[in-house]
Amino acid sequence: MNSVLLEARELPILRMMDFIQVKLQRWFYKRRNGTEGTFYDVSCWVEKELKKKIDLAFTLNVFPVDSWRSRVEEEGITFLVDLNKKTCDFFQFQFDELPCIHAIAAIEKRNIKKSNFCSH
Repeated sequence: MNSVLLEARELPILRMMDFIQVKLQRWFYKRRNGTEGTFYDVSCWVEKELKKKIDLAFTLNVFPVDSWRSRVEEEGITFLVDLNKKTCDFFQFQFDELPCIHAIAAIEKRNIKKSNFCSH
């Protein structure tokens, strides 16, 4: 903020306040317009993180146990994913509060939106 106000430092206080107000209005307007075209249920960062995991999730074998739980096999190791409780034996789901690759595999098997399983 200090570097932004360099040109306004020599102005009288009321003019400096007007300068700050105009600068902030421009910033907020630019950011608001940038987000209006975003239709994600989650932030862009979360969406990118989920997309990174999707390719890995398709290589896993998923075996539904019941309507919410699934057994997910990765390289001979079995993980139990409970989508209702948002848990996985791998513990990354609970730690990151974002679906891990095992949870994504189970979610894809059921055709549910992945964003429903992300922390608010």
